[in-house]
Amino acid sequence: MKNFSIPKTELRSFILTLIATLVGVFIAISLTNSEMRKKEKEDTIKLLNTSRLILINTKSYSQGLKRTVKNLEKDSTSSIEMITQMKKDNPIPFPYLLETVITNEIVSKNISTYSHSQIYTGLLNLKKLADYQTAETYEQALSELIVLMDLEIQFQKGKLDVDEIENRLKTEREELKKKYKNKNVLEISSE
Repeated sequence: MKNFSIPKTELRSFILTLIATLVGVFIAISLTNSEMRKKEKEDTIKLLNTSRLILINTKSYSQGLKRTVKNLEKDSTSSIEMITQMKKDNPIPFPYLLETVITNEIVSKNISTYSHSQIYTGLLNLKKLADYQTAETYEQALSELIVLMDLEIQFQKGKLDVDEIENRLKTEREELKKKYKNKNVLEISSE
């Protein structure tokens, strides 16, 4: 066997080319990962905005139903049976689409842990409150979730941190409790 030797200049050139190639590959991977994270954050914000709209529409529709029932109750020509049938045919809506959006992998992976747990607690409250007898408290719970969506969107944009979400949500909850008072409802809280 013959001695196999490579001139030093060719070896140096080969090693430098190899290093440059590896560095280039690592930079490309890093940029791709960075773009993917940015895209996921944008998609998360879009889905949170969709969640917010779902909540706003649910609240608006619920308020309309509640007004209609109150007007029927005030109307002397409306019978109890008619009102009962109207309530049966038009139940207070539950935002099922919100559950779907929140369980989306992109959303559940990217939102803050605090918001995630608060949203699920809010959904539990909504399920037990979706009734005409607790319509006021149902609207309050929807309003709290709308505020939480707004705060989480700000968090995703880098304008808030988790502690600020928690503090602002507590403040907003106190304001909403003053606006909606119903002593006959037990609330589930994750705090």
